[in-house]
Amino acid sequence: MNGDIDYQLIKTVSDRISGKFTFNFVSAGVSTDSNRIKQGIIYAPIIDGGFDGHQLIETAIENGAVGSFWQNGIELPTTLPESFPIFYVDNVHLALERMANEYLFNVDPTTIVVLGDYSRVATKKILKKVLDQPFVVYEGGSSVTVLHVLETILSMPSNTDVFIMDVPSTKTSHVSRISEIVKPSLAIISENTGGNTQAISIVEGMKATGTVVMDGDRPIAEGEWKTDVMTIGYEDSNIFSIKSVQTKEDSLRFQMEGILIDFIIPIYLSNHLKCVVPSIAAGLHLGIGADQIVHSLKDLTMEDLGLDVKGNAPGSIVVFDHEKVEHSDVEYSINMVKYLHSFENRVVIVDEGFQSTPLDITLHEIFASKLADPITHVITIGEKAFWVTEALNRLTNDTLITRHFPNHAKTVDMLKELINSSSLILYRGANRALLEQIITELNRG
Repeated sequence: MNGDIDYQLIKTVSDRISGKFTFNFVSAGVSTDSNRIKQGIIYAPIIDGGFDGHQLIETAIENGAVGSFWQNGIELPTTLPESFPIFYVDNVHLALERMANEYLFNVDPTTIVVLGDYSRVATKKILKKVLDQPFVVYEGGSSVTVLHVLETILSMPSNTDVFIMDVPSTKTSHVSRISEIVKPSLAIISENTGGNTQAISIVEGMKATGTVVMDGDRPIAEGEWKTDVMTIGYEDSNIFSIKSVQTKEDSLRFQMEGILIDFIIPIYLSNHLKCVVPSIAAGLHLGIGADQIVHSLKDLTMEDLGLDVKGNAPGSIVVFDHEKVEHSDVEYSINMVKYLHSFENRVVIVDEGFQSTPLDITLHEIFASKLADPITHVITIGEKAFWVTEALNRLTNDTLITRHFPNHAKTVDMLKELINSSSLILYRGANRALLEQIITELNRG
């Protein structure tokens, strides 16, 4: 999905403009990363410590940038085409913030922020599924930095009804700052592994008419709030109290106190019921009927959760994560493997196809640091993936089974054994097509 950043909006934050462009000029968004520029995007070079993004302007142009912000006083490269649009500002970061604030005001969506641990991503994706039918929903990625929040806002289509983003509640100051920027109408605190107080600071940018949805079974819900609070949970004191939970074949049925209808979700979400109920609360709050919510939840798939399924065997699931390597994606996918439903084996496969950058070793070691109980097996494939095995060997974990293979063909016997013994298997790497082929052949066998 693309934003609609027009000339008039850019002009409001620019001191002067050079280059050639039409007055109906429209950009699809803004990016501060020259390597992630796509066709139609404006480049926004940032100076941070010893790093100066202005030096990467030519890379941005090669990748499709249609213009660039530029800090006053910094000389343009002589190789830059004279026709290339340049928007001069005193401070690129502040210009982006002003532009994002104006754009968000103009689009005027209902803004929802989901905070918490890894489960916030699942909650966000389930919420999008519930809201997608009656509304035009724009789902932003995990907002780890303020700059990412600004980029996300400026990539939002102008016809957006509901804007959903998720924020890791790691630092109070970070949560407060993002709240001040996006001014959420609704905030959802999602914690599957334990509550924390940092998420409370989301109210800093909310109006008194805003609403917070949270787990009422935990102490975080206690105390004074300057917004409305909707609590969910199993205790009778909650506004949305979960009742009559029943497992039936491949689904989980439950009711909400005061709502005379059964909600049905796939059985694999049995450990994430508190990621589902906030979506019911938010949907009802925004005027969606209970029948429509039931229909949306019943149709939930693993793909809706950002995990692609390939070749299910009886009692086992093989899922493929996104190929892009981002810290937040790693946290989400690994924790879903840890806590998704009930499996005898929880397996992570990683090959050498993370990224061809100097950070390869670091990325693999970060990955390894997250591989702990209840994950039972880690399979590494290829020379670079051996860094994961080495990192795991330095950790004390007597219960984790680790195996390294030089190539994918050598994994067949172990994969066959795992697929036939109640396993949830996550693959992360760039050789997805090859592993899919192996899984397909094993299923045929």
